[in-house]
Amino acid sequence: MLGRESPEKSIELQLEQLYKEFTPVAKRFGYAFRRPAVTVGGRPSILLLGNHSSGKSSIINNLLGDPPVQNTGVAPTDDGFTVLMYGKTEADFTGPAALGQLPKEFSSLAALGPHFLSHLAVKVRDREFLKTLNLIDSPGMIDAPEHSNARLYDFSAAARAFVDAADLVLFLFDPDKPGTTSESVEVLSTCLHGSEFKLRVLLNKADTLDSVDDYARVYGTLCWNLGRVLRTKDMPQIFALFTPSSDRRFAARIPVDSFERQRGVLLEQLHHAGQRRMDAVLAAARNDFTRLLVQVSVLLAARRRGVGAFLTQSALFICSLGMAGLLFWWLLTQRLDGFLLWLCVLLCTAAAGTVAAFWCRFRYRRMIRRMPKQIDTLFAARFANRLSAHGGGDLQPAWEEVRDDCVRHMERRQPVPLFCVGCTSRLQRLLDTVLPNLSSRLRP
Repeated sequence: MLGRESPEKSIELQLEQLYKEFTPVAKRFGYAFRRPAVTVGGRPSILLLGNHSSGKSSIINNLLGDPPVQNTGVAPTDDGFTVLMYGKTEADFTGPAALGQLPKEFSSLAALGPHFLSHLAVKVRDREFLKTLNLIDSPGMIDAPEHSNARLYDFSAAARAFVDAADLVLFLFDPDKPGTTSESVEVLSTCLHGSEFKLRVLLNKADTLDSVDDYARVYGTLCWNLGRVLRTKDMPQIFALFTPSSDRRFAARIPVDSFERQRGVLLEQLHHAGQRRMDAVLAAARNDFTRLLVQVSVLLAARRRGVGAFLTQSALFICSLGMAGLLFWWLLTQRLDGFLLWLCVLLCTAAAGTVAAFWCRFRYRRMIRRMPKQIDTLFAARFANRLSAHGGGDLQPAWEEVRDDCVRHMERRQPVPLFCVGCTSRLQRLLDTVLPNLSSRLRP
């Protein structure tokens, strides 16, 4: 049966099994998996963002074909998010009912509250394009009046939740508004931070420009605006295109052949969104298991160092008791007279043993208290070879993410097994062999 499944679904099922296999290890070492919710066999999602009247709904209608699904217009036509999904029985859902129709990737939307849910809609349509992709239409971004709440819900939080759930984000601008609204600036600078790899910028309605000079001016203005708000060194690729229409009211005044080619490139990227989705899923899994390996390795090293210190101090204590015992035996051989003399000898021997015990206990407890402050040294010592050979690779970022959790685990004296037979080697094999093999199956 597995042979008849798509490669994507087969990979997702194997990842599910890997997470189940290592869940007991994660619990033993206090690690919480940070894997995003994933629907096995689910479709990738494309999010369309942009200023009002930038052509988001028109692009969706063009992709889905007749009859039109979304309302279009120059003025803002919608104040909510609409998810378009495939289904043989067409239906519309709003509010909590809409949330119930969405896959697990959108589970975080429930935390945005009832005001947001009243602006959430799901449209199920029997369209060929939706068999492979989910489309997410968003409200047109506007300039909110100063000292007023333009929307009844947190638009930035909603945009961030959809960006996290989407596999590709198309951000649309038109020649009249190349990135000037306050909401678009906030979304680009805040909501897309950390997800810039998903971003594709579209300069829509490029055929409405009067000349090549106008196109250069608009393109330069858009690049300047993006450079001010994006937190990336390189500028994202900008696709200049237009939406073909049979009832065009005017002819293009500039050559559109280049725009047609860019439209073809963008459609090709949309068709490969499923592979992008699996790449993101595998990358998230790799990051998760790398963090688990680092946390397990460091806590095991700390535990073994603590046990080593305990054994060292215990050996010192036993040696001290042995020396006190030898002293007491030597005094016995001297045949001393007098009860008080014997009592003094006994008390001195007991005092020496007690001092030795307290000194060893003090040294051990001080070492345990100081160990959280030396945790970076433990990490560097445990992965010294890989850090020196590869400059840290993905280990250093993983360590920065789990370091505080390791410190809290040690400060709270939570139990850590002394040995976890084979768990680190199994994790290393998973990272070095299993996940790369799964990734290679996505491509011929």
